[in-house]
Amino acid sequence: MEDHNLLTTFERDEESCILRFKDGKSFQVDYLEIRFRCRCAKCKPRQENEQRIVEFHEEISRLRIEKPSVEPVGHYGIQLTWPSGCSSGIHSFSHLRSIAEESGNEI
Repeated sequence: MEDHNLLTTFERDEESCILRFKDGKSFQVDYLEIRFRCRCAKCKPRQENEQRIVEFHEEISRLRIEKPSVEPVGHYGIQLTWPSGCSSGIHSFSHLRSIAEESGNEI
């Protein structure tokens, strides 16, 4: 794993989080953006084609936005447990960094 992808802080707010990385960059990211990109065995297959992606996004968008609990996974990622569903996805730091750069706001 590249050093700049190392997540040093995950600050939870009600509808978004602040991701701080070792290289000093910080991003505010909406929880929905992370949920849309879940790679767990339940969510990943629902992102295989455009129609399934649209349906998946619509379903996630209808859910009440709730702050997930966060658990570290080794030295490479975190597991987010969403009160309204998915809890088996492991988000590597490099995966979170790509979400942050694509969909987050640098702060």
